[in-house]
Amino acid sequence: MASSGTASGNAKGFCRSLNVLALLSAPLTIRAPSSTGFSKNGVDTPVDSVSTLQCCFSREDSCLEVSSVVLLYSLGSRLDLGQIYMSSNGGLSFQKYSIPHHSNELIGGLFNMPTVSSIVEMIIDDQNMVRREPLALSAQAGGGRRERVYQPSVCPQFSLRYITGSSSQQSEQQPVMDPPSTLNVIQTAGMRGHLIIWSPNMLLYSPNHGIVLRTVAVINQGQAPLPPDNVTIIQVATDDNAVIAVMTSDGALYYGRMGMEAKVMKMTVVLDLTQEDVMLFTHYGDLLLIEVHEDRVPGLVDFDHQTIFIQQELARTSLPIEGCLVEQFDGMFHGEHFYIDMDGTLELSAVYVPSPACTFFPLLTVTNSKLLSSKVVFASDGITQRGTKKYRMEIRLRELGYSRLGSGSQHGSSRASGLSTVAVDLMGRYVTCKNLNPLKAHIITGCQPGKHIRVLIEVYDPEFLARPGKASHDLILPYSIVDYLCPLLVFKGTPWIPSLQLWQGEEFVEDVKADFVLFEVHGMHNYEYTQTVRGARCVSQPQNWTSQLSQQHQPDPHTAWNRHNYVSCLDSDGPPLSEPTAQYQVLNKDSGNRVLFPEYNGMYIFKVIVVDPRYSYCQLTTTFSVFVYGAFPPHVLPSGVGLGIFLGILVALLMAGFFIKHRSSKA
Repeated sequence: MASSGTASGNAKGFCRSLNVLALLSAPLTIRAPSSTGFSKNGVDTPVDSVSTLQCCFSREDSCLEVSSVVLLYSLGSRLDLGQIYMSSNGGLSFQKYSIPHHSNELIGGLFNMPTVSSIVEMIIDDQNMVRREPLALSAQAGGGRRERVYQPSVCPQFSLRYITGSSSQQSEQQPVMDPPSTLNVIQTAGMRGHLIIWSPNMLLYSPNHGIVLRTVAVINQGQAPLPPDNVTIIQVATDDNAVIAVMTSDGALYYGRMGMEAKVMKMTVVLDLTQEDVMLFTHYGDLLLIEVHEDRVPGLVDFDHQTIFIQQELARTSLPIEGCLVEQFDGMFHGEHFYIDMDGTLELSAVYVPSPACTFFPLLTVTNSKLLSSKVVFASDGITQRGTKKYRMEIRLRELGYSRLGSGSQHGSSRASGLSTVAVDLMGRYVTCKNLNPLKAHIITGCQPGKHIRVLIEVYDPEFLARPGKASHDLILPYSIVDYLCPLLVFKGTPWIPSLQLWQGEEFVEDVKADFVLFEVHGMHNYEYTQTVRGARCVSQPQNWTSQLSQQHQPDPHTAWNRHNYVSCLDSDGPPLSEPTAQYQVLNKDSGNRVLFPEYNGMYIFKVIVVDPRYSYCQLTTTFSVFVYGAFPPHVLPSGVGLGIFLGILVALLMAGFFIKHRSSKA
């Protein structure tokens, strides 16, 4: 789940196999040795760093899309050289990735942060790079040899730039206390936006994807920042429960928790680890130390492990740790993921039972606030058997609609789906209540799998452009009762519109009241619409099938008109009205526009496409059949010829009757 500025990471953090790993130089290290291994995949310049964020809460497409993003770059190279590559398929192929830049900026790292819908670049100003100058000549004690002493003339600065589509924003600059190549960035597991940036002489924490960076304070050492003077940081470990462990060069171990700020306590244990050893958290929240030793047999490596039991170590610290003052803290949504469609809502709840002396309180945080709004209400929920008050935390989330995108244009292409993380944590507890972990849920604003629509139960152009006389022969097709079921019956000349219903799996949701279009899948176009452009009160010239299909090199009605390219004729920014008497081809249950069939008995197979971009993130389509009946059979002969034949037969019958009667009278 972690990305690192030095492109190194632990192999256990990968939830899907990445093709790029097969090209790496060493186990457990994500480092590309040269550009030669990637040239066939679209990388044509040298790269030495790989960055990826692994999404592990689900195996559905929304999560796999995050895990499939791989970034390649050369650490310390100039941004204007364009040596950045992105893969969206797990490293099977790469394309050059262009990002905003200035000529004096260097790459300090690249990171995928889906919970702010951004690719984030760590940039280092080339003008602020460390340049060393001679300061003085000094003599070593006890000898006559003299040496030059250097110091940096300018302190280097770094900042984070967030790239979302064509826009970007940048954080404040921070000083770099060590060479830029030693900067490490950890995106903590859980996708809550917690970010750790560290180097041997620096440790910074951000609760909001790096927008605000703060030092990490030591509680039992007067809130002094880490690391202490004359001490460097060796390793940093985190997990998805917002805990952090820091090991320093003097063997000290620090443990703490990340919330709105990160605070740690110095443990009494003394470690003897190096940078080559591994420090990580177990499933139970304890710390596992793995030491690497060379085996007596050449070429083999031994691993020794040691477990640090956090609760025991906290009891030995110099600052007494109070017992947990929270009796219960849980929610049914923890660890789940949910979908919210356009303008949809989601309600969650958590139970909180504090003791009377408790000063902690639950706090809700939501990433990607451009996608979701939140409202929290605390309500009393009775008393426990111990007589303690019980509280219920009601959370209401709403997908933000066009009110946040600005008014005016009704074009929906700018409204994209995304990923948010909702977390409820106990603020102010720091290292107490170790077993009460934050409650997390992942919210996907997008199309929920299984959502679909249903329809209540020379007359064609093979190129779908509604041109008369283009078909050279009749079209005879088999009818699939499995695909289309029984056809809808419509009497000829009756204004008609299909009734669409939205379903989630086998559960009915609502009647669809959104703009949609339809076409006959075999190219039949002998039906009309009852409304004109003027009758629909359009303020701009509306789209139609002919205009949409003519924009494609190979016309395909299945892709020509959809929610991504639909523009409402009520949008004043559209093209000016040029054909007010043309037929209006957009349908809506609440509008007066209907389909009108001619004097024709036959079968139509329609495909419906919901084009309103404000209705759903889903591509809602369905196919159904209609049988039109009630038309008289077509006349084989012209009416004049038919009338002449009828009159001739009538006269012949009259004459025959006259002759028969005349012969009978003579007899």
